[in-house]
Amino acid sequence: ACCWLAAIAAVAPFRVRPTCAGCDRPIHMSCTALSWDSLASRLPSLAAEQPTLLDPVLAPCPASPSGLTLFRERHGWCPYSEKVWLALELKGLAYKTVLIDNMGGGRPDWYRGQTPQIQWADGRTQGESMDIVKALDAEYPA
Repeated sequence: ACCWLAAIAAVAPFRVRPTCAGCDRPIHMSCTALSWDSLASRLPSLAAEQPTLLDPVLAPCPASPSGLTLFRERHGWCPYSEKVWLALELKGLAYKTVLIDNMGGGRPDWYRGQTPQIQWADGRTQGESMDIVKALDAEYPA
């Protein structure tokens, strides 16, 4: 059953309310669970081109990439990096991602500061996750 999804749908600000695969009505208690393929086909982020992902630990990055770029923690443990990543995904923006190792290895020589950071298209960089999210909203209104 998908009652947990119904509970989330009732409180989450979905743009499109999830519907049952079997009856095409809003999710309800008698719904059967969706397959992974069915769930994946409903993800808006799969319709967009996947962002370029650079990992300096695996392949050297001689210089910072140009354009809108997210510098985030390499191992996926940072909720602040995830916050900015989700904001970029929600807005459907084209951006690059550079994974930064905060555990002491593989950090590019040209990178300074903490994660997350964003590099804007004009080359400016900005830190602090909530400041970045607010700036994304200002720069790219819904």
